[in-house]
Amino acid sequence: MNESLDQLVQGPVWVKVAAADSPAAAKAVADFVCSGEHDEETIQRAIDLCAGGTRNLYLYDGIYNIDAFGEWGDGGPRAAVRIPSMRRHFAIEGQEFFQGGSGMIPEERPTWRNGVIWYVRPKAWETAGDGVPSVLRGAWSKVASQNCSGLRLQNISVFVCDAQHPIRCIDCRWTDAVEVRNMRLYGIGCRLMNGDVHPYKKFGPLQMPHIDSIGLTMTSGSNIPVSRFDNILAIGFGQGIQAGGEHVICNDCGASKGLYGWTFGNYEYACGAHNHPILLLNCLDEQNVNLPLFASVGNSGGSARHQSVTMIGCNFERMEYLVIGGKLGDGMREVEPGTWRGRIEYSVMPREGAPNAVELPLWEPDGSGSGFETRNLAHKRVGTTAERLSYFPFLGQQFFDTDLGKLLICTDSAKRLWVDTLGRPADVSRAPFETDNPKRTQDLENGHS
Repeated sequence: MNESLDQLVQGPVWVKVAAADSPAAAKAVADFVCSGEHDEETIQRAIDLCAGGTRNLYLYDGIYNIDAFGEWGDGGPRAAVRIPSMRRHFAIEGQEFFQGGSGMIPEERPTWRNGVIWYVRPKAWETAGDGVPSVLRGAWSKVASQNCSGLRLQNISVFVCDAQHPIRCIDCRWTDAVEVRNMRLYGIGCRLMNGDVHPYKKFGPLQMPHIDSIGLTMTSGSNIPVSRFDNILAIGFGQGIQAGGEHVICNDCGASKGLYGWTFGNYEYACGAHNHPILLLNCLDEQNVNLPLFASVGNSGGSARHQSVTMIGCNFERMEYLVIGGKLGDGMREVEPGTWRGRIEYSVMPREGAPNAVELPLWEPDGSGSGFETRNLAHKRVGTTAERLSYFPFLGQQFFDTDLGKLLICTDSAKRLWVDTLGRPADVSRAPFETDNPKRTQDLENGHS
């Protein structure tokens, strides 16, 4: 091993940053200490130092005040902090994961130390410009993520003072091979900083967020195997999580108290990825005005259709009295009904503490979801006619009716129409099967195919 490479390997791994309110021991060993004013500038200096070598960024617990968004001259949106194009996998790691709870900020626990929080303060709106600024993004590139830095981001939470302005907290469109883990994104940061806790009523009802206030936007395409998102919760945004890109896995992620918890394909992809699968495991959509939106596939001019989304063990909450504005909006909807594909297994809770509902619809009755296999996990697959008729069925749903002694299939969920495997209606009278061949008609009536 040559001497310079040996020095590189033996050198420090992290550039360490402390907040103004970090413990004294952290400040003593940090490479940078923030002042509490325009901390985005200090964080950026630390990232630029990392970019000059092979080091990564480490943040000690504390509140880092974000006071401005800047122009970067690379064609991308204004941003508080930007990751240069390093052509390597870059890590930003917080000391601990923020854990919310009663008395979290700050009245009941004024000396709390609870993870790393980037707090976008009201003065930042003065520099936001006309577009949608990002708190954190990568360096812009015409082919998006393929020419930029990989990113591992964990234990960093972002509190935005309010969600009545356009903003993206975490903007992964120009990063690659993304791994994001342990994050809380709040569009009601000013309330939290002044002692509000769930259900967030201390300062009156929650205000309706701007549709372009966004917690997390995923990659704009990728040529690396996976984009992984674990344990992320976005609260109080117009769009909590904008899902998209290639080879996406979301585990224990969710959004609540917003306009849309999830939107799929609702931002422009710069390098394709319109036909790669998106997988959600044990994710949630709770107390949002609208259920997830599936936008126009191929919205950057591509011709691909039928991108797939699979949801396994996902949870929805539809509680009118807990959503912003007190009125439920759309069910799950495709902008172009029938263009998406996938499989959705879910449960839905209609009231706090109530059993999972069997009678609530999920999709809007406009053809949305016709390309999905949808299953309410509270539905039995075998049971009586009464049990089956108590369910809101989904297109293609199968149920073995023990009273009728036959397998039935739902062919029209809005009309709750069930037919047997020969196409005969299960619950309504209609004319006998007729064909152009009398013998064939008789065979069908006798149950022979």
